[in-house]
Amino acid sequence: MKKTNYTVHIVSDDSEKHFSFQIKEHLAKIGAALLLFLIFLTIIAELVFIPRALKYSELKKENEQLIQAKLKISKIINDYNQIVQMDSYIREVLGADINVNAESAVLDTQALGKDTLRISYLDNLPVFAPVEGYVTQKFKRAKFFARDNHYGLDIAAEEGEPIKASASGIIIFNGWTPRYGYMIIISHSDGYFTVYSHNQKNMVETHQHVERGEVIGFVGNTGVSDGPHLHYEIWKDGKPIDPLNLVYEYKDVDISNE
Repeated sequence: MKKTNYTVHIVSDDSEKHFSFQIKEHLAKIGAALLLFLIFLTIIAELVFIPRALKYSELKKENEQLIQAKLKISKIINDYNQIVQMDSYIREVLGADINVNAESAVLDTQALGKDTLRISYLDNLPVFAPVEGYVTQKFKRAKFFARDNHYGLDIAAEEGEPIKASASGIIIFNGWTPRYGYMIIISHSDGYFTVYSHNQKNMVETHQHVERGEVIGFVGNTGVSDGPHLHYEIWKDGKPIDPLNLVYEYKDVDISNE
């Protein structure tokens, strides 16, 4: 059988230039088959792979949204648990008539915005001395009688001396109690709370965000008190801790007899 050859002519706009070459029949058939195969693969890709890729991209985006939502829920639950712990402390130690609306505190905390809540670990750790003065009574946990407990430091200072937040956080209590007079409680991240009592005047509002070192009130002699001083407490995960373990500068001004 006579073999058939195909001649391909390539002619440019310039008629003087002309190029041609021959292709054997079996090579032409192979080329045509490859072309058809490529067309077939393109159609398959458009019908199968591209929709799958788009669906994967959508699923990935939805998964990222679910992760972010879960993180937000975890943050809300953590804030709620911390505030409930402090609410229990207020009720047991300060009196049952005190009320902290934990749900509102959580919602208002979230409403402050992401930028507000992004504070560094050092800003959040209560290591800043809230007032200048002298420690006249130290932390004490009684072995037998709860009334003998002293869950913080008494820091003698001049009446009207500014009280500063020892760490950044959210005001969860701002008001009057019969025993501690004007009091402020700040909720910090990582389970920390700080308490400032016997104040002459409070300068903050409940659910307000404060920065470390910001003035929140003034030293007073309100409540059950023998003289102008700040009663300062630090709580961690619902348990009181000795402020001297964090605020080291108070060790140099400790004049208590204990």
